[in-house]
Amino acid sequence: MDKTAKSKLVSDIESQLDDFFGDGLGDTSSPTPSLEKLKSAVLSIDWEITDACLSDMITETELLMSHFEEDPVTHALLRMLRGLGDYVRKRKARSHPDAIKRVMSVFANIETLINDTHLEKRQRKNIVAKEIQAFKKLKQQVESQKPPLRGAPSQAISTQTPADVAALLEHHKFKQAMNAVEERLGAEMKSLKAQVQSLQKQLAALRS
Repeated sequence: MDKTAKSKLVSDIESQLDDFFGDGLGDTSSPTPSLEKLKSAVLSIDWEITDACLSDMITETELLMSHFEEDPVTHALLRMLRGLGDYVRKRKARSHPDAIKRVMSVFANIETLINDTHLEKRQRKNIVAKEIQAFKKLKQQVESQKPPLRGAPSQAISTQTPADVAALLEHHKFKQAMNAVEERLGAEMKSLKAQVQSLQKQLAALRS
């Protein structure tokens, strides 16, 4: 391969890598994760619960989740915050009274984990462990509010209003849809990473 052709190939591969990482002109990459934007959304929810505020909180949380994939402790709290946001957005006024308190607490600890670089590993784990316990307690309280599902189907349905049945079905469909989206995104990210690694190897070989 002559020098001109080799240079063009290197340039083409670098351009493809720029597209993957969003470094080129006409950047179409996802917005940069911002703890301040998430904080603003969370504080807005504390003031007034609206679909817009909840959507902003969930969006910013998901951006930070992708940024902290290699930090399982912070990632766990971000997943918890997203779950709480989904729950409140779905139930709105019917949400458990403690749900917003949990949102505030979880975010406060996310902020601590990200900003306090002097925390020891044990301290970080303790923070998450306490939030998990509180989250499980809230989940149990929420579950206790749901109509019982055991027993004869006719009896279970007879104790529920049509709105309750519809909400329950919506909840299951929502969980299934979210699981499907997460699986698809995971597969896409795995494929993209493989493509990037392949391009990087080609580029390294050409430069050697």
